Amino acid sequence: MTAPTAGVGDAGLARRHAPIVFFDAAEPFLPELVGFRVLRQPGPSPSFDRYLSLALPDGRQAAAAIEYALWTDWDIQHLYELEHVWSYVDDAGQLVFAEASWHGRYGALVQGGRLAADGGRPVAYAQPGKHAMCAAPELFSGFDVQRESIARATGPEAGSMGLLVGKPIAGRVEKTRRRDALVSAYLRTRSFTPTFRFTRRWDALDTPFLSCEELIDRIPSRLEDWLSRLEAERAGRRLWAVLFDLGDTLMVEDSEEKDESATTQRAELFPGAAELIWRLRTDGYLVGLVADTRPGTYRNVLRQHGIYQAFDVFAISEELGFEKPDRRIFHHALDRAGLALDEASRVAMVGNNLSRDVRGANASGLLSIWLRHNARYPTSPTGDLEWPRFEATSCEQVYDVIRKIG
Repeated sequence: MTAPTAGVGDAGLARRHAPIVFFDAAEPFLPELVGFRVLRQPGPSPSFDRYLSLALPDGRQAAAAIEYALWTDWDIQHLYELEHVWSYVDDAGQLVFAEASWHGRYGALVQGGRLAADGGRPVAYAQPGKHAMCAAPELFSGFDVQRESIARATGPEAGSMGLLVGKPIAGRVEKTRRRDALVSAYLRTRSFTPTFRFTRRWDALDTPFLSCEELIDRIPSRLEDWLSRLEAERAGRRLWAVLFDLGDTLMVEDSEEKDESATTQRAELFPGAAELIWRLRTDGYLVGLVADTRPGTYRNVLRQHGIYQAFDVFAISEELGFEKPDRRIFHHALDRAGLALDEASRVAMVGNNLSRDVRGANASGLLSIWLRHNARYPTSPTGDLEWPRFEATSCEQVYDVIRKIG
C-alpha cells in the first residue's frame, strides 16, 4: 500500500505543516522568506549543520521530515538570520513531532509532554530580537535572569556582532571591520525593550516559499543590497563617529582613587557623561575612546559606570606605544572603526586638552570639539592647530553640537 505522504507533492506537504511563530509585541524584524525541503529518506540537512535521521523520540520512524529555513535579514545583534523549524509526519500525513532551532542548536517543540501544534502545524515562540524558538513563552519570561539577558541583547548589545556570514554562504560574502561597523550603527538605532507579550503572530503561509537551495542562493545578494543601502545612508550623514578623551572629559580627574601602580580603581564621571555615550550610540554613531592612560584605568572606570560595552573602539596610549597628539593614535581609531584616513572629517574628537586632543584631531583631519569642564589645563591656543572647531562646557552641550553637525 502506498503511503499517503508519497502521493503528496513536496510543496503541498510543506504548506500543510508550515510553522506558526509568535513574536514579541515590540519585535522589529520578522521572517521574509521561507526555504523548504522534504526529506523522505534520512540525510543531511540542506541548510543547517545536522543530520535528519527521521527517528522519533518514541522509537518510531517518521515518513518524512520537512525542513523550513526561516530567513530574516536581521537579528537584533547582526545582519544575517536563518532560523529553522522541522515538521515530522507519519505515513498518514499527520504531524507527529516538531523541532526548532535554538542559538545554533535545536530542540523539540514540546512542553509538558505535549507537542506545540495547531491544526497539524507546529507552533513556536521566538526570543525577542534573537529569534531562537521554543514551545512556550515562559522560557523567555518566567525567570528574571533570562529576562535581563534578553533585554541586554535587544538594548545595550544591539548590533554587537556586526555582519554574520553563516555556514551556508561561507566564502560568498566578505566580512570586514567597515561592514561590521555599518551593521552595528544601524542596529543600535533599532534597539528595543521587550514586552514579553508574544502577540505578533507570523504565519509561514503568508511568506514566499522557495526551495532551500533557492533561498541560500539569494542570501548573498540580499546582504550585499543591505550593505549598499547602509553605505548610501551613512554617506548622507555629516558625522559617522565620535571619539572621546577620558580624563577631565568623561572622568573627573580630581575624584580618581589610584593603587600603587597609579592605576585608577574608581572615579566619578561628569554629569551627563554616561547618558551622552548611550544617546550617541542609540542615535547610530560609532563611539570610541582615544586616551593617554593606563589600560587598567579606562577599563575600571568605564566598567564602574556600566559604559564599557558602549564603546566600539579603543585607542590607548600605553597599549599602542604613542600618545596624543601623535597622528598614529587617531589613525588607529579610524582603522578600528572601519574608516579610511580620507574619511577623518566624518569623525569628531571630544577632549579637554588643547595641545593633545584638539591639536591631534585637527592635524589628523578630524573635527575637534573642546570640552572645557574646568581650567586644569591651558585654555589659550598656542598655535593654529590648537584652535577647536567647536566648543562646549558640558556633556549636554556636546550632544547639541554633534546633532547640529549631523
